[in-house]
Amino acid sequence: MTETAREQTSPATSRRIEPFVESVWPWVHDLEERNPEAVFFGGGVPPTDVIPVERLRQGSERAWQDGADILLYGEVRGYRPLRDLIAERMAGRGAAVDAADILITNGAQQGIDLAARVFVDPGDIVLTEAPTFMDALRVFRSHEAEPVGVPVDDDGLQVDALAMILDRLPKRPKFLYTVPTYQNPMGVTMSTARRRALVDLTREREIVIVEDDPYGDLAFDGAPVPTLKALDPEVVYLGTFSKVLAPGLRVGWVASSPQLRESFFNVKEGTDIHNERIMTRTVFHAANGFLDDHLATTREIYRRRRDAMITGLEREMPEGVHWTMPDGGFFLWVTLPEGYDTDAMLPAATDRGIIYLPSSWFYPDRSWKRSMRLNFSSQPEERIDEAMRRLAQTIAAFDGAPASIRS
Repeated sequence: MTETAREQTSPATSRRIEPFVESVWPWVHDLEERNPEAVFFGGGVPPTDVIPVERLRQGSERAWQDGADILLYGEVRGYRPLRDLIAERMAGRGAAVDAADILITNGAQQGIDLAARVFVDPGDIVLTEAPTFMDALRVFRSHEAEPVGVPVDDDGLQVDALAMILDRLPKRPKFLYTVPTYQNPMGVTMSTARRRALVDLTREREIVIVEDDPYGDLAFDGAPVPTLKALDPEVVYLGTFSKVLAPGLRVGWVASSPQLRESFFNVKEGTDIHNERIMTRTVFHAANGFLDDHLATTREIYRRRRDAMITGLEREMPEGVHWTMPDGGFFLWVTLPEGYDTDAMLPAATDRGIIYLPSSWFYPDRSWKRSMRLNFSSQPEERIDEAMRRLAQTIAAFDGAPASIRS
């Protein structure tokens, strides 16, 4: 634990709290206060201008028509009509899931925590992508697991590298956590060939896959990609309405298997009994018969914003700067030449009016410092265009910049 983290905890607290103290967010929020006018590309949430407030209000009104019953305790698995709707939507992505195997959670974040509670003992190894969702790393460490990163490229997780890592590990990992579709933070999507190879390898090595799929419905071109769950029914699938309706709803789900479902149900019940009955009904009534039309509108907005960011990068970035080309989701990953440190550069970027998330926070070992995550969905096109100019100026002015970029 760092000295800063140690100062923020009491001697009475468990060591399991330490990963939650070690966070990028207090620093980022301080930077926001330092320059309130800075364009913020750091978040992982949809912008307020696409949240269907009126539809959610109507869904809430319909939920309250169920009367006092929704204020009582309910089934741990959650509202059955919502689970039926989720099963129907998952079938549209190729995964045949029984509503009986679905557990409603407080967002996909709780699903990550439940997976760790179900599978992890102190000292266990958990495989993740490198880079990966930073808050998943914090959860795994809080359960005293050791995250081991597997490299990712433009086609997603490198299955050949995973096989070599497995050969070197001293013991079998408890599970592999992956965001294969419009990945957080890179925005890349695992190819179909790699998905099949990954399923074959994990079956052979008897490793559970935990598939986190918050962005899977946000495909800009063509149909959404089939899930890993569609290729292997034993995959533990995490979904959420946070990215397609609103994050404050805190409604997600775990779709496991008949062999695992009772373990997830029992851990959920022991953690918080069940989700809010009002909110799960609100989400059902808001999403039912509406979500596909809403997604069509949202995808087009995000596609235009992605295009604006790529156009700005192509126009403004110096030679040697590279970025991913996401086909959906929220994020784009920018990588700078040797000599850069995006942690060190962030305060200067903030002063110029742009905030991103540095790459080191997305790696289990914090080792990679030359990249940044940008959320293109969060800002209108005109702000994105200007922000890319400011980012290029920051890159050129950085002390570690090569002379060819500074000139």
